[in-house]
Amino acid sequence: MQITKELIERYHQGQCNPEEEDAVQQWLESDEAEMSYPAQLDLNALEEKGWKKIASRYDIAIPPIAGKSIKWNNYRLILQIAACFLLFVGLGSIYYFNKEQNVPQKTVLVYKTIKTLKGQKLQVKLPDGTLVWLNAESVLRFPESFKGNHRALEFSGEAYFDVAKDPSKPFIIQTAKTKVQVLGTRFNLRAFAKESSTAVVVEEGKVRFSEKSGQQQATLTANNMGVFQNSSLPIIKTQKVEVGKYIAWKNNELLLDNLTIEEIAQILERWYNVEIKVSTAELAKERYTGNFNNPSLKQVLESMSFAVKFDYRQEEQTFIFY
Repeated sequence: MQITKELIERYHQGQCNPEEEDAVQQWLESDEAEMSYPAQLDLNALEEKGWKKIASRYDIAIPPIAGKSIKWNNYRLILQIAACFLLFVGLGSIYYFNKEQNVPQKTVLVYKTIKTLKGQKLQVKLPDGTLVWLNAESVLRFPESFKGNHRALEFSGEAYFDVAKDPSKPFIIQTAKTKVQVLGTRFNLRAFAKESSTAVVVEEGKVRFSEKSGQQQATLTANNMGVFQNSSLPIIKTQKVEVGKYIAWKNNELLLDNLTIEEIAQILERWYNVEIKVSTAELAKERYTGNFNNPSLKQVLESMSFAVKFDYRQEEQTFIFY
């Protein structure tokens, strides 16, 4: 039923039949009453519930009203306010929608984290085809897919990287203290959190190795090593090296080249998931050299104890040198 000026007048004069009265009441309760009232309506009063409905919806105070009705001018005012409010919201929504359509959306990267435990080594293939060999106690965090104009990841521990070539997207590794940037190359990165230095050994290609702030940096080529020492005077030192001994670990070759017993103990803890205690400071400073191909822990300990002249005993997962 169409709501007209005459129908509303009859409703307020109590002259509507039940069907008409029901239609007007439904109209007053509907959203249509806020936006589509009959043109040129000149009434002295409308139902108080209509005023309350609209006033409460738009948080407008209701003035004191005698009896059950209010002046139509007030009701018309509130309808006009409601119409302006909805128009403002509509225009705002259109502006916001168009703005959202025109502004490039920020890409959200989903990351994966790979961790190795003591005694564990893993090989990982990254989304761009780069191969990574993780040594024990290492953490690699990288996106499920490389977006934008670079390939960036985070790393701690020790790993050998065979980086897929892509001149348009530099490959960037962030460690706690340094940054490594390459286009496509093979190198070993050692950046354990417990160690004061970070070292890069390049087997092939070119690597830009820098301190995190970028103040100290060096360009490394094949058979070169760069070492960043985190000290009171941070500096990167470079030197020529024999690469093989630095990357042998990924083939399960254990090369111990003139290392102290203390240094070797840390390596063996990672390789075999054990704890090693050296009983004296003198023994900790002794040096040992030995090369092993996929050895057992017993093989290494027997060789070391014979060469350096010390004994050891086992207490569950702990080995004590004395």
